[in-house]
Amino acid sequence: MTALTLTLTNAGRAALVNAGAGGTAAVVVARAGLTATAFVSAPTLTVLPGEFKRIDAIAGQAVDAMTVHLAVRDESSDAYAVRGIGFYLADGTLFATYSQATPIMEKADVSTFYVAADLRFLDGTAQLVQFGNTNFLNPPASEGVAGVTRLATLAEALAGLVANKTITPATMKAVLASYVRVDQLGLPGGPATLGPDGKLLLAQRPPVDLIDVFGVASQAAMLALAATPGDFAVRADNGRVYVLQQAPATTLANWLEISTPAPVSSVNNKVGTIVLVPADIGAAPATRLISTSGLVTGGGSLGADRTLDVPAASRAEAEAGLLASKALTPDSIAGIIQWIQTLVPPARSITGAGLARGGGSLATDRVIEVLAASVAEIAAGIVTDKAVTPAGLAGLPQSLTPNGYIMLPGGFLIQWLQVRQIFTSETTITVSYPIAFQSVVLPIVAMGYIENASGVRDLWPQRVGGGSLTSQLIQLQSDDARDTRIEGFDLIVMGK
Repeated sequence: MTALTLTLTNAGRAALVNAGAGGTAAVVVARAGLTATAFVSAPTLTVLPGEFKRIDAIAGQAVDAMTVHLAVRDESSDAYAVRGIGFYLADGTLFATYSQATPIMEKADVSTFYVAADLRFLDGTAQLVQFGNTNFLNPPASEGVAGVTRLATLAEALAGLVANKTITPATMKAVLASYVRVDQLGLPGGPATLGPDGKLLLAQRPPVDLIDVFGVASQAAMLALAATPGDFAVRADNGRVYVLQQAPATTLANWLEISTPAPVSSVNNKVGTIVLVPADIGAAPATRLISTSGLVTGGGSLGADRTLDVPAASRAEAEAGLLASKALTPDSIAGIIQWIQTLVPPARSITGAGLARGGGSLATDRVIEVLAASVAEIAAGIVTDKAVTPAGLAGLPQSLTPNGYIMLPGGFLIQWLQVRQIFTSETTITVSYPIAFQSVVLPIVAMGYIENASGVRDLWPQRVGGGSLTSQLIQLQSDDARDTRIEGFDLIVMGK
């Protein structure tokens, strides 16, 4: 922890004064008092507020002319918290104090209490404070006192600004490596120096070897050159260029061939004085002909420039429509369009009738439209100016199931029912239609259903009354009591 800064009491300062000699006297700090009470550390204090324990194990040492380092140790089994501490002289005088609101330290019964503090004297009397037991003291190190110190980093050592840290030999070596030895300036292996002109001195510059270009007749002549690295050799025997990469020049592997475009040695497998004919380069011969047909005229052999011509028809020729040897152009086509416009005047109109609507004069584009009736309009059967489409018919309500229905254009509705149930006596049964009619129910047909053919079963269905828009009462009746059995019946009904 950081050392505590103590406040010297008035009584403690008076003990340092040697009144008889007009100077100062040595004092002995013998004990330390502990308190759990936070207080104001004032010079006027003569007793430690709330003191609960006094410790004899105290040590200290003057680390410089103005600073005394003190340390207190308690190895007892006591447990407590400390918010203030006071130091007593051998005669019981309260010498110095320190306090803070939060605990300085808390001790458990199995731990050792150890606290350090620094006492500074502005008048340089630190050497007059003495201690008895100092065998466990670890004071901060100074130029005259051995103690605890911190090591400086390389960055701190190079900066040279920190005064309370030490440098290790390894750090010192790294620091010295960053500096230049004066006795090595300008010497071989040492740093180069600059002359008055700000440039390297001539004596410290490396020799400059100019690049030479040698013309040689052969490889042997190239290897015999007094060449240095960077020199070029141009050989006449193969027309190639070489550069010497490293010494010696007598080693062929040290010469690097510089790639250059190869000279032309032949053309289309011909050498010497070359005379090309069209066939040598895949060209057409001059005797080749260009013939024409259709609307194209001209042509001839390639021995001279040729012109191919497609004659254009005039407006008059285009309108006449008699020539087959000329082509139409945008201008002649525009003339035909103008001529056609004179045949059909723009004032002529196209008018829709019946289900077709729209139209108008031909002065602009016109649209003739036939509207399609919606499903609702087809079902209603009222609209007279729209057409029925297959999609509209397919959209009419329908249910193709054993008990289903289908609606026809105009809203006419056909419904059917299948009742599958064994009846063995005369009875009545009410059947509901799949969907309700809206206005009228026309006569219906009821037919009996038997699973197997029989000539004696005589129980058959009859319609009772006209029924309603949603259902119909059916009477099952027989003319005698023999074999009165039926497995159901079918019902067909129509209406709107």
